[in-house]
Amino acid sequence: MSAWKYKQLMPKVLVSKLRLIQTKDMLDLIGSPLDRVYSELAKTPYQKEISEISPQQLSSISLEEALLKNYVRTVDEIAHCSPRGIRALLTRILMKFEASSVKAILRTKMAGVEADQAMKYVIPAGRLDAAKCIEILNKSRNVRDVVSLLSDMEYGSVLDGAMEEYDKTGILLPLEIAVDKHVCSRIWRAAKKLRGLDGKIARTILGLEIDSMNIRVVLRFQEAGISQDRAKQYLMPISDIFGRKELENALRAKEPDSTLKHLLNAARVNLARDYQRLLMELMREYETHKSLSQVETILDRELLRTSLKMLKRYTPFFNIGFVLAFLNLRWYELRNLRTIIEGAEDKMPSSRTRELFIFPS
Repeated sequence: MSAWKYKQLMPKVLVSKLRLIQTKDMLDLIGSPLDRVYSELAKTPYQKEISEISPQQLSSISLEEALLKNYVRTVDEIAHCSPRGIRALLTRILMKFEASSVKAILRTKMAGVEADQAMKYVIPAGRLDAAKCIEILNKSRNVRDVVSLLSDMEYGSVLDGAMEEYDKTGILLPLEIAVDKHVCSRIWRAAKKLRGLDGKIARTILGLEIDSMNIRVVLRFQEAGISQDRAKQYLMPISDIFGRKELENALRAKEPDSTLKHLLNAARVNLARDYQRLLMELMREYETHKSLSQVETILDRELLRTSLKMLKRYTPFFNIGFVLAFLNLRWYELRNLRTIIEGAEDKMPSSRTRELFIFPS
């Protein structure tokens, strides 16, 4: 990719990267009431969206919605001044937020939350704007109704294909994973169209994200007692390290620690040192806490750590590595801020809020 094509994009991303909130400033907000969080965020790049919240509207939901609106606007602005192939990839990445809206609607229906209360847990995004979300919530009585009401979007057919598994298990996991797989597939197809160094870097970063998704799928389906034959359709084996054979072998394991050992062996065979380090860390964490949530936190942390490495490696160059790394860092900043906000709303002990933060190490 010619550096000339990045002449508008890179200065914008560089300036945005410099405006990321410092970790110490976020930690200082832990335990603060919502009004202080609101005041401090008004001094940051989130100022435009935060200023649209009146004191009477201030709540954890309004703050979280403002953060997400800001992130979507940031991606849109970066996409607008990007070369065509990168713009297509960033547009696909925004589908993640529509997927989050779909999953939130499904969860409220599964939990039996009344329509007028459900919007507290749903953050509209993309084509699933507030009006569309409210319409689905008001017109649906159950999960199957939600799937029918999404028939005018691709999520409807994706969910319909997973309804048989939902009917057998009575849990949302197959539906949520089906949506995630669909979105990741769209993102991956866009990444594969990039050529040269851009393509290599994009596939490295996004490949790690998809491999992380596959590890979660294997572990969560094992926990739910779903058979290998039924679970393997939800995998996305795009990696040179975790291909279909390696993932299906991991699915055959009886316990999470055995699963992680299978994957570690695959990483060793492929001489994938970063994956070996990650899997050994996952094994230690699971042996200590026996918690899949803790394992998933480490997977998130690894993606953040990889993004920081990409920033250091590619700052002097004009390519997509810096862009994708910045967007991941901004996403984890948003997640940490949401943790602070939810902690304030629930009056969570500061120590617990800090435990939920995603740090690179």
